[in-house]
Amino acid sequence: METPTDTDEARIDADDVFARLPTWCRAHLLPTLAIGAALLLLITLLAARLALGSGEAELVGTDLGNQPAPGFTLTDQRGQAVSLSDFRGKAIVLTFIYTNCPDVCPVIARTLQIAYDGLSEDAQDDVVLLAVTIDPERDTAEALRAFSATHNLAANPNWHALRADRATLEPVWASYGIHPGPNWATPGAEGPGHTDAIYLIDAEGRQRVFLRAGVAPQVLADNLEALVD
Repeated sequence: METPTDTDEARIDADDVFARLPTWCRAHLLPTLAIGAALLLLITLLAARLALGSGEAELVGTDLGNQPAPGFTLTDQRGQAVSLSDFRGKAIVLTFIYTNCPDVCPVIARTLQIAYDGLSEDAQDDVVLLAVTIDPERDTAEALRAFSATHNLAANPNWHALRADRATLEPVWASYGIHPGPNWATPGAEGPGHTDAIYLIDAEGRQRVFLRAGVAPQVLADNLEALVD
């Protein structure tokens, strides 16, 4: 024979107490108990609905608190003017590269290419990949086109490798916490430095999460699928 648990004993005691009450008392209590149970069920259902209907996708990465993404207008490898606001309604991957980078930038480009190719066709239509140069003196439109071709991104209409002069780019870099070295056309100046920042921006133009170059392409793809779902 199983030993009753504390919960079982509590229920037995409560049932026994209720059974011992006078008939008139039980008749008054039953509607009250029924209403209380119904209210508890309603509250539970409402809480579950709110949790499911919050509209915020669960993403992997450092939470950026839904802050508005700083806007900019630059020129892509095709010579077209591109503004961040052009892509409202789409999920945006924003990163920073330079075409002569020997290691981190190729990894980022490869990660973006694999992640994008792994998306469903519908999701691809709602995702944009933006890469802003941190070496404007050497990253000409031709250099950005060559970089795009090398990393199998040239044919992707949603890939934009972006450039401008240094004066235009500096406030863009600063707004995203990017601090390249000085102009390395200057004799003795150091290079632009490395950054492996990857920002995910949602369809409402909010910064959602921050990732690093080492992120697995599947993780990035899953994040993007969640953002466009």
